Amino acid sequence: MSEEPTKGGKPAATGAVSGRAYVRTRPRGYAPWNPRPAKRELVEQIQAILDEYREYLPMTARQVYYRLVGAYDYPKDQAAYDRLIETLTRARRARMIPMHHIRDDRAEARGIPWGYEDPAAFWTSMRTSAEHYARPLDQGQPRAVEVWCEAAGALPMLARVTEPYGVPVYSSGGFESVGAKYEAAARIAYRGRPTLVLSVGDLDPSGLSMVDAAAEDVAAFVADMDAEPPTMTRLAVTPAQVEQFGLVTAPQKGTDRRGEHMSETVQAEAMSPEQLTGVVREAVAAAVDLQALAEVQRRTVEEHRQINDEVSRLRQW
Repeated sequence: MSEEPTKGGKPAATGAVSGRAYVRTRPRGYAPWNPRPAKRELVEQIQAILDEYREYLPMTARQVYYRLVGAYDYPKDQAAYDRLIETLTRARRARMIPMHHIRDDRAEARGIPWGYEDPAAFWTSMRTSAEHYARPLDQGQPRAVEVWCEAAGALPMLARVTEPYGVPVYSSGGFESVGAKYEAAARIAYRGRPTLVLSVGDLDPSGLSMVDAAAEDVAAFVADMDAEPPTMTRLAVTPAQVEQFGLVTAPQKGTDRRGEHMSETVQAEAMSPEQLTGVVREAVAAAVDLQALAEVQRRTVEEHRQINDEVSRLRQW
């Protein structure tokens, strides 16, 4: 992302995805930080709490918040909680607090008892596993492909289009937290091969700035992991699609002041399901090596038969 001076003398960042210009106000990736004494004291208190509860890491921001309230008389109000979130973000970017010591508040479960009721249940499980055997569809692909969609509600619809190609869909609207963007970067770096990200979102300042910020942050983290940053392509909504499909437009919201003013904005939902899925399907099919995909599908069919035959033979034993 390049920078150019604005009229006010502040540097403006040109988004690599949307091409829009923004006045840079937030760091991307890891960034040095020299906090003021009050913030430094808060960071030290957080570090002390994480050290005290190191056997229980990672902790959520809210858990840290309540420990601060109890141990250090930290203010118990929304403004104080917001300050904590901002401090945690800056401290993690500055490596003052390890990324993996803080986790986002997400619904999950651990330690659920498991086992088999009896040998018959075991063999039923084996037959079920054999029936669902398949190689990963992205096996042998020269590059990984992801679709980032701003609206989480559209994920099921888009996934039905992308899954046959072995392409996952992620909600870029969930990338507000630095932890989520770090996890995306770790996923991309772990693959060890180029990654292409196809972005779907609203054609308005908020939608464009969201994906620009996520793309820049993820790229910065990936580069820090000594891996190749992803290539980003804006898939929808684009100005050309507004004309092509005759999409309904609306004036820019007065409260949305990110980047340059836009005379017309368009919500992704303005595209019909047929239009949106058609655009995504065409882009994914063009991005994937269809020959490699066909070979994986062929091997899956052959191996599926062999494995199921073997499980049936073992069950008779």
